[in-house]
Amino acid sequence: MSFAWRDYLELAEALVQARTTLAPEEACCRAAVSRAYYAVYGVARTQARDHEGLHLTATGEAHQQVSLHYRTGPSPRHREIGERLRQLRRARNRADYADQLARPVATAQWAVRQARQVLVQLQALAPPGPDDASGGREA
Repeated sequence: MSFAWRDYLELAEALVQARTTLAPEEACCRAAVSRAYYAVYGVARTQARDHEGLHLTATGEAHQQVSLHYRTGPSPRHREIGERLRQLRRARNRADYADQLARPVATAQWAVRQARQVLVQLQALAPPGPDDASGGREA
């Protein structure tokens, strides 16, 4: 069974909620940004690969390939997904690699909101499943 990438968004939300009790606040916020991005990236990659014919390399370039696929896609929804994915990836890179992260709580909250919105948009692109006229799991 495939991993449910949306579960990373639940983890990101939990990290933001528990940021003052679980671990150091900034560490929770940085991890939440990262997990929010990977929730969106995983769902977007799977959608593009399995339903839109995207062929991916097995390298770190796959992140850019997925983003570019959506940014240059056929619909305004594709292009918005691609732009938000690019913004989330930039935030994730800052959260994972920068020594200083300005406004970590606000950044984490923003990332979670953006990820939720992108998952809704991706859901709207998904073809309906055989037993689900709505196209699968809700975001």
